[in-house]
Amino acid sequence: MKLSAILMFVVCMQVSAEVRSQSTVSVKLSRTNLEKAFSLIELQSAYRFVYNNDKLPVWHKVSIDATEWPIKKVLEQMLANTDLTFRMMPNNLIVIAPAATVTKDLVVKGKVLSPSGEKLQMVSVRLKNTSIGVFTNEKGEFELKVPEEGMLVFSYVGYVTQELPVNPSATMNVVLEPSANSMEEVVVVGYGVQRKINTTGAVDQVAGKQLAERPIANIFQGLQGASPGLNINYRGGAPGTTPSINIRGVGSIVSGSNTTPLIIIDGITAATEDFQRLNPNDIGSVTILRDAASAAIYGARAAFGVVLITTKQGTSGGRQKISYNNYIASSRPTVLPDQVTDPYIFSRVLETATDNTPWDYVNYSDYYYQWAKERSDNPAVEDIRTDPNDPTKWIYMGSNNWNDYFFNKSSNSVTHTVTLSGSSETGKGKPIGYYLSGDYTKENGLNRLSKDDWSRYGLRARMNFMPLSWLKVDNNLNIYQIKSDAPTKGITDLYYLMPTQVAVNPDGTWANTAAGRLAAQLTEGGRNVQTRFGFQNVVRGVATFLDGDLQLTANASFKRELWKYNQDTRKYRIGYGPKDVREEGGVGSVSVRNGVVKHDVYDLYANYNKKLGTDHQLGLLVGFNQEENTWTYEDANRDGLITSSLPYLGLATGTQTTGASYEAYALRGYFGRLNYTYKNRYILEVNGRYDGSSRFLPSNRWGFFPSVSGAWIVTEEPFMQTLGKSLSTLKFRASYGALGNQVTFPFRHIATIPTGTSNYLINNAFPFVATGAALLPVDPASYTWEKVNTFNVGTDIGFFNDRILLGFDAFSRKTLGMLTADATVPAVMGASAPPTNSADLNTTGWELSAGYRNEFMVAKKPFTFSARFILSDSRTKITKYNQNKLGLISGYMVGHYTGEIWGLENNGYFKNADEIKALDQSAIVPWGALDVVPGWPKYVDQNKDGKINKGNGTVNDPGDYKVIGNNSTRYRYGLTVDMQWNNIDLTVFMQGVAKRDFYPRHYLFWGPYQQPYAGVYPWNLDFYRGAAETGADRDRHSASYIAAGLADANPNSYFPVLQSWMADANYGGGLDIPQTKYLLNGAYLRFKNVTLGYTLPSALMKKYKVSRLRIFATGENLFEFSSVKKYYDPEAIEDGYGWAYPFQRKYAMGINLDF
Repeated sequence: MKLSAILMFVVCMQVSAEVRSQSTVSVKLSRTNLEKAFSLIELQSAYRFVYNNDKLPVWHKVSIDATEWPIKKVLEQMLANTDLTFRMMPNNLIVIAPAATVTKDLVVKGKVLSPSGEKLQMVSVRLKNTSIGVFTNEKGEFELKVPEEGMLVFSYVGYVTQELPVNPSATMNVVLEPSANSMEEVVVVGYGVQRKINTTGAVDQVAGKQLAERPIANIFQGLQGASPGLNINYRGGAPGTTPSINIRGVGSIVSGSNTTPLIIIDGITAATEDFQRLNPNDIGSVTILRDAASAAIYGARAAFGVVLITTKQGTSGGRQKISYNNYIASSRPTVLPDQVTDPYIFSRVLETATDNTPWDYVNYSDYYYQWAKERSDNPAVEDIRTDPNDPTKWIYMGSNNWNDYFFNKSSNSVTHTVTLSGSSETGKGKPIGYYLSGDYTKENGLNRLSKDDWSRYGLRARMNFMPLSWLKVDNNLNIYQIKSDAPTKGITDLYYLMPTQVAVNPDGTWANTAAGRLAAQLTEGGRNVQTRFGFQNVVRGVATFLDGDLQLTANASFKRELWKYNQDTRKYRIGYGPKDVREEGGVGSVSVRNGVVKHDVYDLYANYNKKLGTDHQLGLLVGFNQEENTWTYEDANRDGLITSSLPYLGLATGTQTTGASYEAYALRGYFGRLNYTYKNRYILEVNGRYDGSSRFLPSNRWGFFPSVSGAWIVTEEPFMQTLGKSLSTLKFRASYGALGNQVTFPFRHIATIPTGTSNYLINNAFPFVATGAALLPVDPASYTWEKVNTFNVGTDIGFFNDRILLGFDAFSRKTLGMLTADATVPAVMGASAPPTNSADLNTTGWELSAGYRNEFMVAKKPFTFSARFILSDSRTKITKYNQNKLGLISGYMVGHYTGEIWGLENNGYFKNADEIKALDQSAIVPWGALDVVPGWPKYVDQNKDGKINKGNGTVNDPGDYKVIGNNSTRYRYGLTVDMQWNNIDLTVFMQGVAKRDFYPRHYLFWGPYQQPYAGVYPWNLDFYRGAAETGADRDRHSASYIAAGLADANPNSYFPVLQSWMADANYGGGLDIPQTKYLLNGAYLRFKNVTLGYTLPSALMKKYKVSRLRIFATGENLFEFSSVKKYYDPEAIEDGYGWAYPFQRKYAMGINLDF
């Protein structure tokens, strides 16, 4: 408030004006620029000024003190020493312009279109600051007489208002962009575009701006949580990680059946990893087609939805823009499980864990415990000594947090993007649009000891022009290189380390510990470098006939990529003692693989749109598509490196092996769409595609995939007009479609003969021979498409001129004929049953979106606010599965949901021998060897037979097992809030999951309960202790052990009696059996992004020829709320263990600069 008051006082002191009449003005100005001076006079008078901002000299400052001067005298003094003059016009309009043009009026002609080329009728075209204007006619055309130096304002409901200078030399072609989250928004659909209000399917669109302003290296990261039903899951935060992606949940349960949605980039099919090559700043929009009606036009590959990505192209209006965008980010891990580092506590707990087992492997000496106690009490005591029993060797007593040692607390990343975009005209008045961009991105990983990064160099050149009045040609070239460079050894092996280990010896050598070896392998043990270099060129021609009603489009895309994999292992040196340094790591090896991708796509299609009379609108699409893809590679491997400093094939002396692979597929399709609209409120759409895939035998190669959908726009009905703007949109949608899934292993229908080296010496060699009968990978008589049938109903509701927009969809998607082994095949075949199309499932769910946008005045300045909330859910039930006719609970079961967790219900701990004797739990004891003692977990005897077991493991006899949870992700949600005021913008994006059960496994949760070969975690210290230690047993412990309460009784503990192998994931008994007490809630809410930006005033920047300079600070993965956060990052549990490369918190600063 103080700052605002000071600013207002300064402004008032600097500039004041008073108008006594319409012909005289009182004004006092001190070093004020012309734009502000004109605005002040307009604010307090009836005068309105017309001028071109670009013609006002930014260097010119006005100082004047006039009392009741005529307006002409005021203007003469204000414009003195400039080349500007003025012209008085009727209705108090004053034109400010250079003397050569101030008296010129001209007739401006033009046309206003939507991005899809639709002619926009009733667009307001107005001379800025005046009431002079017209509306466009039914062809989108306008004609207006205005001063030559004027600015025209184009405005239309549902579209972004645009200001353009008058173009005296040519017809103005203006393209208006729809407002975001508006029903007038134009969304990209299959082989075309539609207004959102006219779509009949479940379609959502994300603006490219939403991605460009975040510190992300690829658009995967920006889309997570941004669209309902689009599910993106990361299994870790390593640089360049490609996540799993699906639309509307589980699509298939078959290995090798890819349920990733079809990716389309600028109309051309792409692979999921192609997301990595795209610069987020180049993205214009991302559209998600969720139901069969919207996706059916893509046929065989679109069974599980489509993601359509459209890149930017040159802007209209004849303007050129040069932009530079960058950010510099610092990253650190989000949530990591930190071990107990106190050497005494760790050692005593670990030994206790094995004392209670038949395998008493951990037994530390009195000397060891004395040293551990000394270091526990005084960390300054040395952590490395020479072994008193063998002075030539080192011994260790560390107290290390390995997360701090191996992971960076500040890892820098950077992105730079330069773009040149705009449009011009040829000498014949034909428009030319261009968009050139170059980007460099480098993401550094969290490895503190060694290089661990991912980088991308990208160049995009897109140009469109019209060689003929009826032909538009677009060429879109993308050249890119993506490279990841990391150690061959995985850094997540640090989760196996113990805190008492040490990494570096006093003489600087790597320590003779697992920590020392891991550090040595990360720094010296070899590199894994993967390089992907490629280009894609898309040539598109669009011919327009019949006054724009008919468009014929031809696409040709050519993509080539070279994938290079270079991986080597090298020797490293370990210090065993003061003068004992040894080489480890074997003899070293080199592996090289060079792969080539060839992907060609050809499209030819025609769109015909015709309005028949006033009530009928007809749209027709027919087309042809052909695609060919090959992936080939050759590799070579050799061991026996001569020197680790030169890891090349030619400098290795060992055995050399070579290999090669070839994969290919081809698709051909014929497609069509018929869209009919009656009275702008009844819409019917029919899609169909006839596809053939080389993945199947000719007899089952072709399939026809139809869909039908309809919509009723209720608010276009006459009886709804009385509601006015309060209910601005009400639309109901329904669709049904039958698609096919052809993504399976290539050449699967071809029987293969297993081969290998013979065990017999023939002609002094071991020949390469057939080792068995031909394998039958599928049943050739029936092998064909999976069929995916989807029914969808939805509604779109808008209130108050669509300031509030609600969308809701409910769906049922049935996947039929999934390829699984049919258990009905008789065993006398002598081979395993080949997969047949013999399994079905049904996924049902719903999606909700709610948006709000508004603009109002705050402190006399416009405040823009928008928010969007999304929520979606889906569940999948198995409806047919011949492979598990017995109903084994360890597999998929008919009538059950995927993700079910079968386990035991906890019933406290055994308190004494009598309780143990009364309930036989021997069937679930790990390895059949651990003793069931007081403090062991006790379970509910569900079938009352006095035993705890799994019965026969079927749904009809599960013994004491029951469904205790479900690990499927439920209720995904996201909230985006945008605010702009006085050049300040703030965006907050939150994303999360409301329901997910997670049963922990392995070391990161169970610590010594898994096995005694890794760390102990703070939560593990809350273990069952039936009685307190007393006397000498208690006195032997360190102060830290006593303070932690570990010598005290703890009968009401979270964890049972301490026994290693009780949770051994290698066996599947004991605590590794899912059970209710340790079933965790994996739900979370994460502040995914917060961005605060400030755009410097244009008046200040204009003198430097800068049209926009925005400075921003942003954070990614800033904070999270989750009960599982105590143990893991809530997103890390996707792998079922939490054994993930750490996710990263990013703090970034950047600029957006436009010239």
